[in-house]
Amino acid sequence: MYILAIETSCDDTCGAVLHNDRILSNIISSQINLHSVYGGVVPDIAKRAHQQRLPAIVTLALKRSGKTLKDINLIAATRGPGLGIALSIGFNFAKDLAKTNHIPFVAVNHVEGHLLSVFLKNKNGLPRFTSSFPILGLTVSGGHTKIVLIKAIGNYQVVGETLDDAAGEALDKSAKLLGLGYPGGPVIERIATAGQTDFLKLPRPLQPRRILNFSFSGLKTSFYYQIKDWSATKIASCLSDLSATFQASVFEHLIRKFSLSIDKYHPASLLASGGVLANLTLRRQLRKFAKTKSLPIFFPPQKKLNTDNAAMIALVAFYRFQKDKSINDSKLDINPRLELFQEIQ
Repeated sequence: MYILAIETSCDDTCGAVLHNDRILSNIISSQINLHSVYGGVVPDIAKRAHQQRLPAIVTLALKRSGKTLKDINLIAATRGPGLGIALSIGFNFAKDLAKTNHIPFVAVNHVEGHLLSVFLKNKNGLPRFTSSFPILGLTVSGGHTKIVLIKAIGNYQVVGETLDDAAGEALDKSAKLLGLGYPGGPVIERIATAGQTDFLKLPRPLQPRRILNFSFSGLKTSFYYQIKDWSATKIASCLSDLSATFQASVFEHLIRKFSLSIDKYHPASLLASGGVLANLTLRRQLRKFAKTKSLPIFFPPQKKLNTDNAAMIALVAFYRFQKDKSINDSKLDINPRLELFQEIQ
């Protein structure tokens, strides 16, 4: 079957076409240039950009896939979680498109999309691999940080999540403190490669072993107070060390809680996804860590599949349709606070 999907949960306008679980096209239109001057995403600007770009993105996704709307068996869009004013543009566009063309519509949880993005394949059906359930998934981005026990596709238990900032949000905020602009995570990654990871002494949050949740606000606050009286010249001279130290603290916290979750739930395999997993240092650390646990770990097969994209939304819709071929979510509305364990109803 052929699935057309739309993703507008934040500041990327995305469209994709899949043939079952194989990507035929995956278009991502970034709005970074529109928001960077403000140091973060401006909701009204994101909304207008989605409105302006979405029709062309969908047209391009169909063109690159070699398909037309007459070939499409299913249309999907992100319902939540995300920025409400942005979600509504893609969600309503997809619903209207499905209604006009008499095609079933599926509402998709954005976090589930990130989790299942490791199962995406190219048009030739690669990569081929077999994962064993239960899987313990770590999904990390600017909007969420969760550890999820995946008992089967569609059967999830959130076993740990952030109590405040998401990891990607913390990295962006630290970059802003250092004057590195927005989005800061990729800049931090690049600068940190030449720095010392123990330049400052930062706290290790939520130490008790029974707690599997994350907290990044304390790291950010400690970082701020340690450098708030520094001159711009001093900060500039220590950028590599400051970036390396903060990034290392965030990653150590992620892996420590992931390790505790593995010890408690004994998964057969691991996965890691989300925008922060585009960071090569974190991917390298997780591969090394997984070896110490004697467990296979899987990542999305392409770097851009870690960030927000519509291919992952189409894949979730494909799996849901396989379970229930009568599915039609056309009466649903967006839910900016949609939880992973919340039934689509």
